[in-house]
Amino acid sequence: MRLALLSVLLLAVSCSSDKPPQPGRQDAGGGDDAGIMEDAGTEPDGGDEPDAGTEPSDSGTEDDAGTGVDGGNPDTDAGTTDGGACEAPAPERGTELAARLNAPRRLALDATDLYISESHSLNPQQPSPGAGQVLKFSRAGGEPTPLATGFRAPDALAVDATSIYVLDLDGLWQVDKATGRRGDLPIDATVSNVTVGGTEVLRASVSGREVVVVATGNRWLVRVDTDGGNRQELYAGTGATQVRSARLVGTDVWFLVSGGPNPGLYRVPLDGSAAAERRDATVTRGNSLEVTPTHFLITEGAGGTGRVLKLPRSGGTAEILAEGLQGPWFPVELNGAVYFKEARAGGADFLRRVRACAPGTSDAVGPEGTGPGGLLVDGNTLLYTSQESGTGGAVGRVP
Repeated sequence: MRLALLSVLLLAVSCSSDKPPQPGRQDAGGGDDAGIMEDAGTEPDGGDEPDAGTEPSDSGTEDDAGTGVDGGNPDTDAGTTDGGACEAPAPERGTELAARLNAPRRLALDATDLYISESHSLNPQQPSPGAGQVLKFSRAGGEPTPLATGFRAPDALAVDATSIYVLDLDGLWQVDKATGRRGDLPIDATVSNVTVGGTEVLRASVSGREVVVVATGNRWLVRVDTDGGNRQELYAGTGATQVRSARLVGTDVWFLVSGGPNPGLYRVPLDGSAAAERRDATVTRGNSLEVTPTHFLITEGAGGTGRVLKLPRSGGTAEILAEGLQGPWFPVELNGAVYFKEARAGGADFLRRVRACAPGTSDAVGPEGTGPGGLLVDGNTLLYTSQESGTGGAVGRVP
């Protein structure tokens, strides 16, 4: 009898050592940022707990994935996350699609091709025209080829049937998708703050006109016709306000405001018929936003206080998916699991996956690279950039 009791006690102690990390503990991949990444390690999270009384409500419309930019159309399978076991995912090497690139940043996708903005430099004083370019990579394989050159520091991209829209230090450019030609002047020269990160370009239609929406990374959310006409500021902040990321949900644009007197998650009608309204005030250091059929996925903060949040579109309290991060960016959902990019100077920590059974934690997915760069869902595949300068940059996919 004593031997049986002793065996039970030993089994209980052994099982207790396998408990997952508790919420609030430092992410296992955390460490000092090497300092070369945009928005990495400079903005501590405000630390506020979610306020259940200020959550956003869904406008009742379907998501508009329409831009092909950094995670716009995730497949959702809520039944496959972690397979029911609280274990780190098996690391994957990934497949390198394009190598020897100089600071590849953002991605856009259409039915036949992948488009890559290759910045070469983030120095805002570099000359114009610069060495930045947009590369075109066939989804059927092969090598990437330059589509349009002469940019200074190209960042966010959007694509439609005929054009690529490129946000550069000189403004927003329209590039012919077939020939790579662009006009002598940008279609909007006022939106140019691309070196701070968090910019976004979205394609949409409003009142029979084709338009582009730009989250500038500075104080403004701007909508302009594709021919450069009818420019409208959908949101204008003050002081140190930064407008980062944006997503279309039906006839509304949702976006993040950080810094300034009124940070949070905002919504504004695409047609500009009403002023932007703050729908959640708890997200004070927002970096990136994604919309799923049921939730907002938000990354915020940096410098060891970064977090990944899951906020119900129907209202409620935000769930902390991962914390203790150096600079999380570009959350996406794939097969029921949430992935994001981490600000890293190199290594296997830059692409991470939330461990759903251990709230607040995340694990490295496997491929090595440099973040934040870009992250895009393509069916059942993650496409990513490794934002290394010189000739160390790459574009790859997992699996």
